[in-house]
Amino acid sequence: MKTLFSFCPVQFATRISAATPSAGLVLAGAMVLLGMGVAQPAAAQTLAQEPVQVSQPDSESLRVRISNPAQKSIVLRVVHLDNGRWVLNETHKVPAYGTRLRFNDLPTGRYAVMLQVGPERYRYTVDVDGQKPGASTIAVRELTTRRVENVVASAGM
Repeated sequence: MKTLFSFCPVQFATRISAATPSAGLVLAGAMVLLGMGVAQPAAAQTLAQEPVQVSQPDSESLRVRISNPAQKSIVLRVVHLDNGRWVLNETHKVPAYGTRLRFNDLPTGRYAVMLQVGPERYRYTVDVDGQKPGASTIAVRELTTRRVENVVASAGM
């Protein structure tokens, strides 16, 4: 593919700025304004947010919020990693979902909170330290977000 560049506008701008210093400032200002207009992100990019938001409101729970306008399948699972037992396994198909996962009644150990919204997967590893029953503290040690994307491979070019 051949590409042809024309330097005529650059030469013209150079001649104007060399002729009068104020014209150069005007031209520079116009270029800055034009650049700001071009560099603005699209409205969809600024409004887009992650579909899954997880926060820790206190020392014993996680708050999960899921935005799902396409109503893809939402799968929420909590598994005790020390023994492999499922603590929670829910499936939803709603535009928005939220829950608070309380770890205060669970035994001490490591847990995995796994979320799937359509093809996107999220995993949080939670350490539960229960000094006494009903008063445990948690620490979120790992946050992994993985988007599963369809990839088409082609051998020929």
